[in-house]
Amino acid sequence: MFKYSTIAITALVFVLTAASASRLQAQDKDSVRHKAQVEQVLSSLSVREKVSQLFIISISRSPSERTKARQDSLVRDYGVGNIIIMRGDAREFIPRMNYLQSIARYPILVAIDAEWGAAMRFSEYLPYPRQAQLSRIEKGGAKLLYKMGRNVGRELRDLNIYVNYAPVADVSVPDNASDSQRSFSFDPKQVSELATAYMKGMQDEGIYACGKHYPGHGGTTEDSHYVMPVIKQSRAYLDSVDLYPYNSLIANGLEMVMVGHFALPAIDSAIVPMSMSSNLINGVLRGDQHFKGVVITDAIAMKALTTDFRSPVEATMAVYKAGADMLLMTDEPRKCIDAITRAVENGELSMDGLNSRVRKVLMLKARAGYFEDGFNPTVTGLDKKIASARRRDYRLIKKMQRGMLKSKKPYIAPIGDDKTLILDRAGK
Repeated sequence: MFKYSTIAITALVFVLTAASASRLQAQDKDSVRHKAQVEQVLSSLSVREKVSQLFIISISRSPSERTKARQDSLVRDYGVGNIIIMRGDAREFIPRMNYLQSIARYPILVAIDAEWGAAMRFSEYLPYPRQAQLSRIEKGGAKLLYKMGRNVGRELRDLNIYVNYAPVADVSVPDNASDSQRSFSFDPKQVSELATAYMKGMQDEGIYACGKHYPGHGGTTEDSHYVMPVIKQSRAYLDSVDLYPYNSLIANGLEMVMVGHFALPAIDSAIVPMSMSSNLINGVLRGDQHFKGVVITDAIAMKALTTDFRSPVEATMAVYKAGADMLLMTDEPRKCIDAITRAVENGELSMDGLNSRVRKVLMLKARAGYFEDGFNPTVTGLDKKIASARRRDYRLIKKMQRGMLKSKKPYIAPIGDDKTLILDRAGK
C-alpha cells in the first residue's frame, strides 16, 4: 500500500510539474512573441512616430471642430499613440474613441482616471465610495478592494480602456492634506494594503494600474494644478511613510508610476518638481526601489511646471531628460514632439534612450493583444455593458457601505455629515 501510494504521489508530482512547466513555456512563448511584435512595430516607425508613441493627449466632451481636427492630425499624421479620457458620458466618448482608433496606424492605448470606478469620468456608471471612506471598513476591507478592482477592471476592459491611473498611494497627513478624499489613510500600512488589493483586482482583469502621485502627495497643503508645493520632509520620513506603499505595489507587479509635480529638497536640493528630477526617477524609483516599469508624468500642463516661465516645450523636454517614459497632457504637443524629434536626430538626445522608452509603451500594447491578428479596438454593445456593470457594482457598493456604516472609525474628510448621503450615491 505504501509503495503504491509513493508511486501515485510521484506520478502526481510529475504531472503537476509538467503542467507547471508547460504553463511557464507558454508564458515564455508569449513573451517571445510579444517581443517580436514590439520589434516589428518599432522598426516600422520614423523617429517622429517613435516620439509620438510616448505622448498622451486628452479627449474632452463636445470638442470643437477645430479641436477635433488637431486631434485627428496628431493621431493620423504624427502617430500619437495614447489618449486619456476626461469627464463626460460614455455614449459621447465611445464614437470619438472609435473614430480615432480607425485613423490610427497602430491601435491607441486608452487611459482613464478611475480611482473610484468608471463613474469618475463616465456619468452612466455607479460611483464607488472614495478612498478615504473605504478605509473605514474594519473587516475584510482588502478583499472588498480586490473585488472592486475586478469590477472596475471589467468596466474598463469592456470599453477597450487598458490603463487606469489608480490607485492613489498618497499617505494623508492629518489637517495637512490638499485633497484627503483621494487618500486611503493616514497609515502607510493601510494605504499599502488597500492600494495593493485594488491594483491586484485590476491586474487580474488585464488592466494596467498606475500608482500615484509618486513619491507622495498626501502631505501637501497646496494644489500642484496651480502652484508647485514644496514638501520639507526628511528622507527617513519619506522612506517610512510616503515611499512605503510603493514597496508593496512594485513587489506585486505595478506596471506604471505617475510622478508628481512638487519639490522635495531631501531628494533634490535643486528645488525642482519631482517630475523633473533624475535624482528621484533614476536614483530612488529605479535605483533604490528597483522599479522596472513605465514612468509617467502628471499632466505637464499643470501650473506647477509652468509658473517659472517654462514654455510647454521646455517643461516637456525637462521631464523627458529626467527619465519619464510617457508624457501626459502637454500643451502644444506638435511643438513638443518636433522638439524631441530634432534633439534625437541631432544627437542631443539618445536614440537608444528613445527606443527603450518606446519599447515599454509598445509592450503594454502587445500584452493587451493590440498586435494580434484580428484585434479590433472598436467598442460595441455599450448599453448592455453599462447595464451589466451597474448590476455588478450595485451589489458590491452595498456591501462596502454596510461595512462603512458598522465602523466606528472617523472619516478622514467626509463628503457630508449625513451617512445616508453615501448610501444614496449608489442608487440604481
